[in-house]
Amino acid sequence: MIDGGPAGSQRARLAGWSLALTGSALLLLTAWLLLRLVERGPEPSFLDREGVVVKVQSGPRTAPKPSSLLRLAGSGSNLPLTRALADEFLSKRPWLRVRVHESVGSGGGVRAVYDRAIDIGLISRPLQPEERGRGLVTIPYARVAVVVAANPTVPIRGISAAEMLALYDGRAQFWSDGSAVVVFQRERGDSGHLAAHAVIPGFAEVDRHAWDTRRWSVLYHDRAMQEALVSTPGSIGLFDQGLAISQDLPLMMLAYEGQQPTTEGVRSGDYPLTKDLSFVLVDDGYDPLALEFIAFVFSADGQRVIRDNGYIPLEPPARSSFAQLRAVGPPD
Repeated sequence: MIDGGPAGSQRARLAGWSLALTGSALLLLTAWLLLRLVERGPEPSFLDREGVVVKVQSGPRTAPKPSSLLRLAGSGSNLPLTRALADEFLSKRPWLRVRVHESVGSGGGVRAVYDRAIDIGLISRPLQPEERGRGLVTIPYARVAVVVAANPTVPIRGISAAEMLALYDGRAQFWSDGSAVVVFQRERGDSGHLAAHAVIPGFAEVDRHAWDTRRWSVLYHDRAMQEALVSTPGSIGLFDQGLAISQDLPLMMLAYEGQQPTTEGVRSGDYPLTKDLSFVLVDDGYDPLALEFIAFVFSADGQRVIRDNGYIPLEPPARSSFAQLRAVGPPD
């Protein structure tokens, strides 16, 4: 029998409200998840079909960038750490959005920030001569070891400068157990290779000759390098230790000239193969949210995230607003 009394009507109304509230909550949760998925790394709108950064056309914009949105893009070496920093930054500021694009390289990050397509460029190398003089400001924030990463089947645990030259120029073709040597290179101008050029005498010439003669496979992204090293027996390649640690990759990090790529070794300079990660801004009216994010990176919470991901935090530029904020933390 159907209860048609006052108590039954009240229960029906309560049940209806409960279902409506539950449905609204699910709808809001779905929308939030979709928004976060989009913000994690959309295809940058400032790329052409071949992935090359194109100049943003000047003229009136129909939809200005919201003040609550921060856009970053650049070197693939920066992306895992930048995303970890962005997640921590947003954990206390859920009303903001941070969009970290997929890799466009250091050069792509410089061009995109110069053209105002993004708010912060991400680079893992010094500015090139043609990039200087454009009114750009670089802010180094983390240092990381560049390692000779090896597939677990490689039968050595350390490598010397002389052995690096022999491997990359093809004189050393087999490991001590008789297995074949496989070397993976990155593209010209890669930050890890530039770091090795600066430290290993003669390596720049050997590297260039290997590129010119197509001696080894050349990979154009960090993900391609890590997948190749993990899946190819006997392989080695230059890689970012922070990427290996943050992603828990099953790779060996070889000692170089008897020095392990430890935090202490990198900090003291005993391990010489390193590179710095930097933010790039246009020195012409900084985006307030960009400044807030960078202030967070130099705060105690930001530095903890950097250390937890296998990188070494760097001090903020002397006499900068970031240095002044260091004692009190980022703005609320």
